[in-house]
Amino acid sequence: MTKLAWTDALSVGIDLVDQQHQRWIGHFNSAVEAIEASLGKDHIIRNLSFLVDYTATHFSSEEHHMAANAYPAMAEHKSKHDDLRQTLADLVRDFEEEGATQPLADAVETFLGNWLIQHIQSVDMAFGAFLREKGVKIPS
Repeated sequence: MTKLAWTDALSVGIDLVDQQHQRWIGHFNSAVEAIEASLGKDHIIRNLSFLVDYTATHFSSEEHHMAANAYPAMAEHKSKHDDLRQTLADLVRDFEEEGATQPLADAVETFLGNWLIQHIQSVDMAFGAFLREKGVKIPS
């Protein structure tokens, strides 16, 4: 397993968003480890459920700040969030139906890991730049 690691290159320059991304990465790594080690259905579902719940919390927070600051690319950004929400729901369903399979571990590790890094480095960076340009500071 290739763990995701937080680096300064992933910082969008908004403390709350960066802290949420760091926490998400930690739980992403835990979910992949749990699946790969076949730690048991309860342990794995807790990790996957946390990712689903925390993703919803994080996206809701970002979307709230987008709306509050009239972010012009909100619709496109939210659409990407909605796509990931659906993918996470599909992964949880696959786990409930098939268990901790290697294809599931690969999908979580590869798809979610790549999605998160690409999302942060593109759309989240643009959102962070927008907030910084407006002088918006979101307390953590």
